[in-house]
Amino acid sequence: MTAKEKIVELLSKYSYPITVINDIRERLGDFYLSGNSSDDNDPYLWQQVRYLENVKKFVLEMSE
Repeated sequence: MTAKEKIVELLSKYSYPITVINDIRERLGDFYLSGNSSDDNDPYLWQQVRYLENVKKFVLEMSE
């Protein structure tokens, strides 16, 4: 699974706050606009995966 696929999976599976969704959308938009669109496994994309996983772990699961 690529980082891009993992981001899509996490966003579709969990109910992230709109601020997190907008933050990821802006980060990814900037990433792809800067000409990095050829690598779906770029370390920056994996950093965004970790961000989403941490939000899930420390925000979403704590509020259940």
